[in-house]
Amino acid sequence: METLKVFFSFTLLVISGFMLGEAAFSFALVDRDDLIEDVKSTSVVKVNNVTVDVILATTPSDQSKGLAVKDSMNENEGMLFVFKNPQKHSFWMKDMKFPIDIIWADSAGKIVHIEKNLQPCIFLLPCTSYSPISDSLYVLEVVSNFTNKYDVKIGDQILSDSISMDKT
Repeated sequence: METLKVFFSFTLLVISGFMLGEAAFSFALVDRDDLIEDVKSTSVVKVNNVTVDVILATTPSDQSKGLAVKDSMNENEGMLFVFKNPQKHSFWMKDMKFPIDIIWADSAGKIVHIEKNLQPCIFLLPCTSYSPISDSLYVLEVVSNFTNKYDVKIGDQILSDSISMDKT
C-alpha cells in the first residue's frame, strides 16, 4: 500500500511539473493559429545567389510564433527574424512540424553561425536550445538541407534590397 502511495505521489509530481513548465513558458507565447493574419511584412533575401521569399518576424509576437504555424515550407521560402539589438539569439524547435536549417547573421548580414537539419522537438521531452557563438541581428530559417544544397557557410552574406543591413 505504501508503494502505491509513493507511485501516485511521484506520478502527480511529474504531471504537475510538466503542467507548470508549460505554464511558465505560455506567458511569452501567443496563440500560434493567428500568424497568417498577424504577419504584415514579407521580403526577398539572397543567399549565395539563391532567392528566398521570407516572412519578416519583427515583433515579439511574430518571433514567438515563428514557423511553428506552418505544416511545410517550399525550398524558396523562409522566415527572417529581425531583432532590435544584436545578441546571441536562441531558438528551439517547439511545436515545429518539419526540420529546418537556421542561419544567424550579424548587422551587416554576414553569416556567423549555422545549425543544420534541426528536427522538431518531441512532445514531453526537453527541447534543445540552439544559439550562435557570436552576436546576431538577423536569423533566417529555411528548409532542412538548404545550407548543404547551396553551399551556405559562415562568412557568406545574406543580401536584401528592402532590409537595411549595415554594410560596414
